[in-house]
Amino acid sequence: SLDSDAGGVGSKKADAVGMSGVPYGIGEFTTKRNGRIEPFVRSAVPIACGAAHTAWQIGISETQRQAIYADPKWKNGRIDPHDPPHSGLSVARQVAMVSYRTPLGYHQKFGRALTDESMPSYGSRAPWQVKSYLEYQGKKFLDRFDPVTYVKLTEQMDSHDVGRGRGTIEQVLSHVEIPVCILGIDSDVLYPLREQEELARCMPHAELKIIHSDAGHDGFL
Repeated sequence: SLDSDAGGVGSKKADAVGMSGVPYGIGEFTTKRNGRIEPFVRSAVPIACGAAHTAWQIGISETQRQAIYADPKWKNGRIDPHDPPHSGLSVARQVAMVSYRTPLGYHQKFGRALTDESMPSYGSRAPWQVKSYLEYQGKKFLDRFDPVTYVKLTEQMDSHDVGRGRGTIEQVLSHVEIPVCILGIDSDVLYPLREQEELARCMPHAELKIIHSDAGHDGFL
């Protein structure tokens, strides 16, 4: 995130150990101190992100949260840590995995292939390779995240807006005086290239580099 609210946590920790800044940062590069925006890092490389979470990104996040809420084990967030809503979290991860890629990327990787050619390619039992992939990704994710953390992390990401309480996005970014190299991916459907173009247009010492990839948001990997 470019939001200085999250970046401020890191800057306070740095202050505690006597650091005045760091050589470069990926994403978070400003912090609000004494009522004005100052650079905390000396250069930055924002990768596949924007100045604020859009309705599109919030909608995708909300769909994932709704998958978790729909799991009976969610219990309005009062989950049993020994029996959490893993089914909902697995589906949320599967939704995310679709948004990270592109139609062309999925077509090239899976097409209409089946994991078992002897089975029919229709109905709920159709063994699509893409279905098997998503289910695997959903299950694998359960060892790395818990549902409450996932909900809260996506909520924080949705709050991202560099202009919140500071003016317009253009006004805020015009004060960023450090050199910035922005990376955007031409096939990214989650954080479209126009958002990186906006960052480059609004910051006085920014340049935009475009990654050409069919992998969508995952192209930065």
